Amino acid sequence: MLSIENKSLLTNNSIENELYCSALFDNLCWPQTPANHSVTISCSTLAMQGVDSSKFITRDCLSTGQWSPVSYQPCVYGDVWDLMMTFYISRTPEQRKAYTDILQAVRIIEFVGLSVSFISVLVSLIIFFTLKSLYCSRTKIHINLLSAIFIQIVARIVNYGIQMKQSNSSSHVIPMICHADGSVSSPKISSVLINMCPLIVIFLQFSISSMFMWMLCEGIHLNNVLTVSVFKNHFKSYYFYILGWVLPLCITLSWSIIMFIKERDRKCWANYNYLKYYWIIDGPRYAVMIINFIFLLNIIRVLLIKIKEGSEKQIRSDKHHRTSMNTKFVKKAVKAAIFLLPLLGITHMLETFVSPVTFQGFFCSLLYCFLNTEVRETLSRRLKTTQAWSRWKRLLGQQERFGKNKLNSEDQTRLELLIPLSISEPKGSIIEMDDRRLTAEADVTSQPTHKVSC
Repeated sequence: MLSIENKSLLTNNSIENELYCSALFDNLCWPQTPANHSVTISCSTLAMQGVDSSKFITRDCLSTGQWSPVSYQPCVYGDVWDLMMTFYISRTPEQRKAYTDILQAVRIIEFVGLSVSFISVLVSLIIFFTLKSLYCSRTKIHINLLSAIFIQIVARIVNYGIQMKQSNSSSHVIPMICHADGSVSSPKISSVLINMCPLIVIFLQFSISSMFMWMLCEGIHLNNVLTVSVFKNHFKSYYFYILGWVLPLCITLSWSIIMFIKERDRKCWANYNYLKYYWIIDGPRYAVMIINFIFLLNIIRVLLIKIKEGSEKQIRSDKHHRTSMNTKFVKKAVKAAIFLLPLLGITHMLETFVSPVTFQGFFCSLLYCFLNTEVRETLSRRLKTTQAWSRWKRLLGQQERFGKNKLNSEDQTRLELLIPLSISEPKGSIIEMDDRRLTAEADVTSQPTHKVSC
């Protein structure tokens, strides 16, 4: 919408000595306007995020033919304007530059973290899907948690790509020409790109909520295995899938519907995480952290009891080392707590504002896959078996080339050394805790193929 007071004077723009304010592009395109007149235009074309497109802004053309100063505060949502005032507008030029440099450095670190997490999570998923012998209820939860983290990483990368595309299409990068009638000559941002913004945000928030719910599944499973092992067999796997995927989907859809109704004019849902509606999806996440924190306290209590029971014999046999033994089992409990904090998502409680944990995928892959003893042993056996098979085929090819029908005893001995010995299954229920793994081994019988205990 464009309105100029006393528009009839515009017909006299060919009269000599008539003063005009020339067309000016200053985030908005202000058309050529006669002196002592004001012009009102829509905020919808303002080239920045956080703009309320339903608002209008007015600017005066002074008697000198110069435009009056203007503030774009009426065009911007209140929450966005408060952030701009706090971190940018009220700052000195030196502070603005320092703040901008910090943001750029943080964004670089964020991209590095996303790249490292993307590669590590992808490798972990490939390992889990390739080694079928690792499949059990515990590793299935690990796989789903890593899948949720992987979806989140992809959503963040796509979201940042859209933001960079919009930034490159803004007036700060591409010059715009403002014509006398108020029209602007500039490259248009694809409407598909603009419409994708809310969808990417929804996809991102769904993956984050799903990640938290699968962390809750990790806490439930670990707590049941260590403290309520009888209940473990009655907690069906589909309960975990409902909790990990269906519930986050319902929460995210309810939040999305409200956002489409209340904030449909907000470009790319700018600053959505500072709106009151964000508690619809953020509230359950805090609830998950509180529940997992309770699980953590209970798990540490059980571990302290078991570590203390295991150390009592040594303490009784050597009373002179009582203090050192007490210190040792306390250190073990502290290590267990530190190990469980990031896996159960409790470290998110330290965040006072929403910030992406870009290295989280890397640490989860490291603890659940790369440093997992069962995964490493299974992968090592697979690699040894593959190497032995390749050498076997290569050796057979050599024998056929020389026309030998039988392998001599020396070659047979070499082949026998290449074949890995079968590993029998451990019996009995044990609870093992070290720096890399905290899990419970169920009673299993010896089988010709190696199976992971869950």
